[in-house]
Amino acid sequence: MNITILNGNTDSSAFDFYLADLRSSLEGNNHRVTQLDLRDLELKYCIGCFDCWTKTPGICSADEASQEMDRAVINSDFTLWAAPLKMGFPTALLKKAFDKHLPLIHPYMLVDQNEAHHLKRYERYPRVGMLVEREAETDDRDLQIITEIFSRTALNFKSKLDFLVTTDQSSEDLVDKILYPRKGGHLYQRKLGPIPGVKIPSPKRITVFNGSPRGKKGNTPIMLGEFMKGFGGEVDIQHIVRVKEIDDQVRAFKEAECVWLGFPLYTDGMPGVVKSFIEALESLKGRENNPPIGFLVQSGFPEGLHSRYVERYLEKLSDRLGSPYLGIIVKGNGEGTRIMPAEATKGLFKDLHRLGAGFKETGELDPGILKEIAKPERFPVVLNPIYRFFLRLPIAHGYFDRMLHDNNAYEKRNDRPFVNSD
Repeated sequence: MNITILNGNTDSSAFDFYLADLRSSLEGNNHRVTQLDLRDLELKYCIGCFDCWTKTPGICSADEASQEMDRAVINSDFTLWAAPLKMGFPTALLKKAFDKHLPLIHPYMLVDQNEAHHLKRYERYPRVGMLVEREAETDDRDLQIITEIFSRTALNFKSKLDFLVTTDQSSEDLVDKILYPRKGGHLYQRKLGPIPGVKIPSPKRITVFNGSPRGKKGNTPIMLGEFMKGFGGEVDIQHIVRVKEIDDQVRAFKEAECVWLGFPLYTDGMPGVVKSFIEALESLKGRENNPPIGFLVQSGFPEGLHSRYVERYLEKLSDRLGSPYLGIIVKGNGEGTRIMPAEATKGLFKDLHRLGAGFKETGELDPGILKEIAKPERFPVVLNPIYRFFLRLPIAHGYFDRMLHDNNAYEKRNDRPFVNSD
């Protein structure tokens, strides 16, 4: 068996020794193991440019390191995602690597598990599993949240998460899990609803953290901006993509009266650059009077349900920081917001204005408006045949096909650059 290990440990520690024992056991049984220590690769953050879909289909040209990684992954029989937990989630280093798997799938959609998901680029994908190292406060709910998020990641990766285990389990037992596939379905709950936020005294000022990897040019800051127009109070905006300003960003969080963090859904979680920001907030754990925090998560999928899994993490993150959880604004089908005509965004912007104004007046988010913005939460199963038919029509692919044509890359759209590569 050809096995790839993506090691998201940020420095040499006992976690690396665990992986060394695991690798020794696997190689002792005549399996081929490729371990990539991500800290030694010059990976860049995914910036949402979509060049890997529309200019050089199947390849991220931003760095050679991601090409080395994606080549190893797609040609493996099993890939182990491995990292210590930081702030209740695998390291930002591993999340950065996940985001660079985007070239391995298509931008086009299909119906899978009665939901919209990406179309596969390759004929076969590896089985996947996850190994994590607990933090001192890690509990069963943390592990469940992570399992569900990365089970969704595996589903979009055209695979299935076989397991999530911690380093409390022996490396010998983990070998068996790697070698023998788990029977059964995906490891996530099918139906999750929104988690209600709390009510606070009406704030005068909100500090906004824009987590779009595109910075000011993303869809996220547009939606955050419309919410803040409705709020009408004082607003301080921090752009997380400016990684050199991380100390200023942490200080802004610490001094905020109220915080709003928004980002696009990236491989079923937060973008890697947002995870780096979250890890930087670790110094504020246990501090009294951390500000209340609300969230906005928008995605390219049409259904709101895709963001409900990371919502569980965000609610737990609020608790970890001791910050009152204000709730989450979920918006599906958000990718084209920045290029849509005014008529197409009129309803969304009106709802965001109303939501912001209501928050300013009452100190809480209106659940009815949240529900309206998140529609459709999921498509009725009876509509699946209609949705499947629609996804076969040229209009369903028009957004990305236009960019492919503009870049003279349309004929390469189905390329599989890493197939049968060593």
